[in-house]
Amino acid sequence: MQKNNYELSSRLILGISLFIAIIPAIVLGILILKYSVNVPIQDQWQISAIFEKFHQGTLSFNDLIAQHNESRKFFPRLIFLTLAFLSKWNIRYEMLVTFLLACIVSVNIYILNRLTIGGSQIKGLTIALVSNIFIFSAVQYENWLWGIQIVVFTPIVCITSCILIAYSRLNNLGKILSCMVLSIISTFSYANGLLAWVIVLPVLVLVQLKSWSDIRKNITLYLLWIIVFLANITFYFHNYQKPLSHPSPLESLQYPYQTFQYFLAFLGSSLGVGSSIKPLNNSIIFGAVIIILFIGFCSYVIRHIKDYELRHQTIGWIMLGSYAVISALVTSAGRVTLGIEQALSSRYTTFSTYIIISIIHLMIIVGEDAIKKEYFLINRSLFSKIICWFLGIITVIQVHNLTYSVDKMKSWKQNFLKYKGCLLLIDFTHDNCQNLIDPYYFEYIKERANYLTEIGFLEPGLIATNRIPDLVDTNKTRQIEGIFEKLEFIGGNNLLATGWAIFTDTNLPVDTIVLSYDNWQGEPIVSAVADITMPRLNLVKELKSQKYFKSGWQKVLSTHKFPQGNINVKAWALDTKTTKFYQIPGTYVVNKNGENLTVLSGN
Repeated sequence: MQKNNYELSSRLILGISLFIAIIPAIVLGILILKYSVNVPIQDQWQISAIFEKFHQGTLSFNDLIAQHNESRKFFPRLIFLTLAFLSKWNIRYEMLVTFLLACIVSVNIYILNRLTIGGSQIKGLTIALVSNIFIFSAVQYENWLWGIQIVVFTPIVCITSCILIAYSRLNNLGKILSCMVLSIISTFSYANGLLAWVIVLPVLVLVQLKSWSDIRKNITLYLLWIIVFLANITFYFHNYQKPLSHPSPLESLQYPYQTFQYFLAFLGSSLGVGSSIKPLNNSIIFGAVIIILFIGFCSYVIRHIKDYELRHQTIGWIMLGSYAVISALVTSAGRVTLGIEQALSSRYTTFSTYIIISIIHLMIIVGEDAIKKEYFLINRSLFSKIICWFLGIITVIQVHNLTYSVDKMKSWKQNFLKYKGCLLLIDFTHDNCQNLIDPYYFEYIKERANYLTEIGFLEPGLIATNRIPDLVDTNKTRQIEGIFEKLEFIGGNNLLATGWAIFTDTNLPVDTIVLSYDNWQGEPIVSAVADITMPRLNLVKELKSQKYFKSGWQKVLSTHKFPQGNINVKAWALDTKTTKFYQIPGTYVVNKNGENLTVLSGN
């Protein structure tokens, strides 16, 4: 009976530990659901061209393998194409795939932990918890909320899978062929994926190496790897053209000090970016500590390279950390001329986070080995406390970064809800939403969006009329709190409209504010989309609620298309999910007489 109670207690503790270990993934999943917006943005419009060609039956291999910026996204394009036809191009399904890829990485890291560190399952799950805090870190918010960033997670999935294969019981030929396939997928998913060939080979060579003569036995396989690698590079760079907007890596040679700072900031950004005071300096400091620790652990292993057990335990983690280091070096060389602050981009933390995970595991393995060899004059108890303190500190820092990341996610959602409103009205807004939709690509996006609406690939599709009465929600399924406060003449036949509004069911700023003027029939038609989420501290104080903080909106209205005479100017909230309009209280009468403009009244 006592034995059964002990087993039940152990299982309960193990179950609780497992649940705690996956909490970072659960939290991130909730954040993605809450702050994601189903709207294509930026590079996704270029990707959408393959949907049209597939629909027309003209899609070719060259279209799938074509260069996109610095990458050849062959395999992600297949994923995008499949998801688009299954979901009518619901971007959130791409985010789901990204999340699932991160889950695969998490499982790979945990299995590698068990293979190299061992110990109790509680110990393994504790380390997994800290690793997952970084793998599922919201600091990577751009990559989580931008569907196309499947490409960023594919290489690390391939690399961690290859490392596991290297530790497996497969024969050497099976390992080489399996890892070749994964490295090819990595290469033709993202430019960074080329690193798989460099990262994986040392693991394949050294992980099971007990005698240096073993290298000679498998030299044919390793030569095959190098030949296939060179073939991939040749194919990858055939007809390759450097993107015009990207600076030359050679320019970094003119700024060695700035390049070094960029390198350190890149490595430390996942810890330092959330600081409210000098995030760049903090990231550089964290980056310096990280690279010193990594070099120190690697040096220890190199000094004991003949120790099979130590080499077996560490080579996978060393190469995982090297993936982050090489990524940092390459990015520093290619991006430093854009400014050191660019190293703090949340997109880069998906690469840099793995050196921290590498250091966590190397610290434990190297520390335990040093104690066993009596290099450290400390006992295991004190060492365990040091490890716990280290894990605790970086965990606290990362949890602190969560507040920063959630704020960024909120801003992302508000910006792209407004963008979605601009997109839905792309055929009618007079200002063309040029602060959100790049004027250079406006006509291209407009053409793509109209075609995708025709084939049912935008949900909801583009709004087909500028007559607002046709789209007003007469059932009033949502309620608006707010007011069209002011409309004033600011010169040059321009008017400044200001106000605030929130949806009462969510207590969040409305998706999009649309300004209208009356046409010659006296019907309100779409004029422009306002700038929203303007801070309104006065409302917070007056109404005693933080929900009003970013409820403000404003817009400079160009009146050159206004008809002559008295015109009603109104403000409307647009629900971008249903394309329904809700009027915001307040109407202003504007008189246009020739080129003269007068605001007569408002109510």
